[in-house]
Amino acid sequence: MTYLLALAAAIVGAAIGAGIGVALAAMLAPALGISDFEGASGYFAVFVGGPIGGLAGLVLGTVFVLRWRGPRNFGAIAGYLGMVAVGVIAIAAVVLAYFYLSQDILNPNGPTPQLVFEIRLPAGAAPPTERDRPIELQTNRNRMPAVMNRDGTRQDGGRPVITGSVEMYYRTSQRMLVMTAPDKTDVLFSLRLAGKPTHSKEFSSWQRADYIAEPGKEEARRATADDNYEIRYRAVWAGED
Repeated sequence: MTYLLALAAAIVGAAIGAGIGVALAAMLAPALGISDFEGASGYFAVFVGGPIGGLAGLVLGTVFVLRWRGPRNFGAIAGYLGMVAVGVIAIAAVVLAYFYLSQDILNPNGPTPQLVFEIRLPAGAAPPTERDRPIELQTNRNRMPAVMNRDGTRQDGGRPVITGSVEMYYRTSQRMLVMTAPDKTDVLFSLRLAGKPTHSKEFSSWQRADYIAEPGKEEARRATADDNYEIRYRAVWAGED
């Protein structure tokens, strides 16, 4: 119980101390010759006064609780301070990790990663054309039209293969690539990708379609081997090839 109270006091003390430190540093900046040019005094207040005040508040908050509820000798207090510091660092790491992992945008500070794909059609099937915008990435956050490669369709054992790419803008594990055939049949591929997929130089193995939505039917049906639609794909991050 004493440790938990000391930890709570350390967090509160650090927050209060950081605020006081920022305020005092802002007042001291002119006396130290730090001007407001390009925000220099503000940087000094936040990045110098704040950390110093926060550290002082953490120590004082911990010592106050220990003097009130716990040991009073220097060695024991120093030991508690070390444990409290570790606890505060652990809590801060968990909070930062939570905010990082809960970001909506997959790569907020750089180019949007791409899903590069190849779709193998049944033998004799007519491939869709780019003009129809036939392929779309659907997630629980957005829909994004894919771009088909201008090289056109190639043949693989008598089966047409179309290639293209699409942006993966949001972090999500619910991604589905939907191809609309010329006869308006929708072929749905559920992508086995992590919420934040890593860059891959190699394509995945060929994966069968998951669902087929035929024109005039209200519900999509499970795809079978007879449908013979397959996909393979890889995640591409700019500058990592």
